[in-house]
Amino acid sequence: MAVPFLHALRAYIYGEIWAIGKSNAIHIYNGLNLFDRFIAVDDKGVIPFLDTVSILKQVSFKRGIILPHSFRSALLFFTLLLRERIGYARNKRGFMLNRKIGEGTDVEPTVEHYLRIIDALGGKRSLDAPILLVTEDEEQKFDKKFTDIRKPYAVFIVGAQYGPSKCWPAHHFSELADMVVRQYGMKVYMLPGKGEEGVADTVLAGVTEKNYVEVRSMNVMDLKVCISRASLVVSNDTGPRHLAAALSTPTVVLMGPMDDRYTCYPSTWTYPLWKDVSCRPCNKKHCDREHECLEGITPKEVFVKVEEIIEKSTQKGDRNAG
Repeated sequence: MAVPFLHALRAYIYGEIWAIGKSNAIHIYNGLNLFDRFIAVDDKGVIPFLDTVSILKQVSFKRGIILPHSFRSALLFFTLLLRERIGYARNKRGFMLNRKIGEGTDVEPTVEHYLRIIDALGGKRSLDAPILLVTEDEEQKFDKKFTDIRKPYAVFIVGAQYGPSKCWPAHHFSELADMVVRQYGMKVYMLPGKGEEGVADTVLAGVTEKNYVEVRSMNVMDLKVCISRASLVVSNDTGPRHLAAALSTPTVVLMGPMDDRYTCYPSTWTYPLWKDVSCRPCNKKHCDREHECLEGITPKEVFVKVEEIIEKSTQKGDRNAG
């Protein structure tokens, strides 16, 4: 979601850009040349926080731009007493910022939310949707590690770090996997994130065509490569759906309880499906009803989108061959 902002920032800033975030985040941006240095901070304890402060104090930074809305992220730059501390004054952290980005009252897409920071800085927008790249090194490492994965195949993202309310029912995924295998003879790979392996195992248990459906564990770099080569992705409304769209892979997104205005951006690669039910959007992590928003999306409906995607891909291949 931050790539359009970071792309514009890179063009606007003449000096170095350092980024701070989780260690696996840097690999998402490989090949884009958005940062000069990345400082990984995975632990939220006091010691890692002070270690980061110590590292940054050795450099004379002009400004700090804070994308997360957390109190802690603003505290870092406040502790450093940076001349400019720029961000949104949420979560009672406004006193730590000396340049606050104004907000409206309407729901705002996250991409636009970040881009308004570049507007405030006086920079120029260059992208309106995320893009990502797969590097040659990532391709080579993937090919050495996963020698048996060959195109064509489909990728299913069956979990969601946010919570179970975002998850399309496992039995629906199982039925869809069988439909894809029987119609197209392609393999289906489920790529669960940390803690989502149980969901993937449940889906696999319900699949009839088990010789064609597998669960694979991958790091962020491998995930990028696998998704970029897939014929299509079927995903819950969770992080990998944005990776897939940014990598130009056709993606059916099963929209559940969240307000999709937050994740809206121009994309010809995204095929969202949702049900208009009275309780949506609720933005809850756990559904306290019958999960109508996702139970109501049938495997047949999703398969119709799958057929549409594959038909378009076939027609494009025929034109290119001609």
